[in-house]
Amino acid sequence: MDDSEPRHAEGGATGAASDLRRVTLLADADESAETALEDWARGLDWVHWLFSSIRQRQAGICFHAVNLPQPSLYPRAPITRQALAARWENFTQELRGNLGRPLIQAWQAARELDLPRLRELDALLDATLKGPALAGSREAGARLLQGTRGARYQGLLGRYRAVQEEGGTPGHFFIVWAAAGHFFQLSLASVIAEYIRLEWDLAVRHLPSPAHPLSAQSIAGLTSQLMHLPGTGLRLLGEEGEVVKGAGDEGCATDGGVG
Repeated sequence: MDDSEPRHAEGGATGAASDLRRVTLLADADESAETALEDWARGLDWVHWLFSSIRQRQAGICFHAVNLPQPSLYPRAPITRQALAARWENFTQELRGNLGRPLIQAWQAARELDLPRLRELDALLDATLKGPALAGSREAGARLLQGTRGARYQGLLGRYRAVQEEGGTPGHFFIVWAAAGHFFQLSLASVIAEYIRLEWDLAVRHLPSPAHPLSAQSIAGLTSQLMHLPGTGLRLLGEEGEVVKGAGDEGCATDGGVG
């Protein structure tokens, strides 16, 4: 893929007018509505495509830390909605603590083209993640590196991949995703939000019946908390670009999710 070309989903398919739907966008504190819309249009389809291998082949990334059962191994004993909601709340508390910090720091390092810092954060994750979370993070990072291999003019992402392939860095998902997000010109808010969405989508597949997607308010609230911004620091752009209030409220971890 040439990064001078439009970044759209493969095939360029478009739906009929009746298929149009409203979307909710995340914008950084200093980002205009126009920039946020461009960011979404350029990145959203490609993010979904980039994560397709992870969605198809993994049961989770860091959410394995709460020991979600493998649905293929326990077909008669799926996790309940109440149990998943409680485990998700525990996970988001970890994410708001030390777990989520490396993703933010990696995005900052990618923005500064600081490869040594990315390697430092990679080593930190390798030392702190345990068990399934350690394996899941490495596997997801490897899949994301593979999915971006064909892109041209990769800069920092390409240099990071070369080091990882030589065994010089573990290749954890947060680090790869931060570098890939920088390559695709995604904002920090989008990088965090798409990770949260991916982790949730993987988790709800363990339920015996389909669950609602995680609400935009839940994603925005948790993203805002991870960015250490006040409630107004992250804006939800709704219909005609108006600001949706309450995006940074507490208690957003399961709102609009399991149920």
